[in-house]
Amino acid sequence: MNKLGYLLGAVIMVAALFSCEQDENEIVLKKADAGTTVTTVPTVTGVTPVIIPGANNGGNRTCAEVAAAFGLPAGYFLCGEKIDYSDGQFIGEFPDGLMVVVQDGKYVSFSIEEPITVGDKKYVVGAVIVKGGNAANVYYYPGGVMEDSGLFSPVNNSGKPAGLSNLTFCLMEQKDELVIAMKTYLAKPVAGDPVTYTRQVAWAVSDGMGVDLTPGTLHIGYNFYNFNGENRFQLMEATLPAIIGPIGMIKVDDYWEGDAHFLRVVVDLSNENLVFDDTYLYVGSYAGYENRYYTSFPFKAIDSIAEQRVFIINFNDILL
Repeated sequence: MNKLGYLLGAVIMVAALFSCEQDENEIVLKKADAGTTVTTVPTVTGVTPVIIPGANNGGNRTCAEVAAAFGLPAGYFLCGEKIDYSDGQFIGEFPDGLMVVVQDGKYVSFSIEEPITVGDKKYVVGAVIVKGGNAANVYYYPGGVMEDSGLFSPVNNSGKPAGLSNLTFCLMEQKDELVIAMKTYLAKPVAGDPVTYTRQVAWAVSDGMGVDLTPGTLHIGYNFYNFNGENRFQLMEATLPAIIGPIGMIKVDDYWEGDAHFLRVVVDLSNENLVFDDTYLYVGSYAGYENRYYTSFPFKAIDSIAEQRVFIINFNDILL
């Protein structure tokens, strides 16, 4: 695996020590230091550290071990060099543009102004390994990030984070923005044996940005998928003149199976008297979504009545 060390123009970032009363981020760090469950305190972006197994008995971990621990394919990360930290300074170089600050010899913040270019690809931070004492905290960012703060090593016998020993940054390719939008018809069950259905008695759309009365839109809202957070979008019952109100929930996440990356879209109704009829789902780039009529959405469930609508989509089938 290539190392971050081969990046040209790397700069050495000098660690800085600050008072814990200087700004909001430092107040957060002060609270983390005072807590009794320090290892579970999330960062500013909401990422909670984990300790993963590895081959090194001293606690050092590699980006390859991080990928394996989170079920990612081999070679998923562009692995960085382990950079030691001693006497308030890093003994090594980070990639050009990666800014790293250490507070009180323990608490780490990082940022990049723009994705790091390696060859013809652009990278963001996918994971950070923060080593101190005889263990390391791993911070994993599923969609990649350009900044975070409040990272630290695992607690030692004092019950507080150990002093920083070294850092490793694991880079990942920058993910394209992903737009999600849906329109679905609804059917009404008719009692009998077997049960029959009155088709298309109502319809509903995803809430979100772009909801309007423009002819052809049918009020459909779109949402950008957040690889690093929870994705829950309301499903809104609608008529041609107006949106009626919430009638269900769209929940979206992604996961890996071996080398295959999947997006899962699960839609539930809050109205027990209705079920899903024909459903049209858009997943792809915003450019591909703009001005597209719902019948040409790439993912469909037609002539399929269901109490819950589920789509499992391979990322290779998503046009970006």
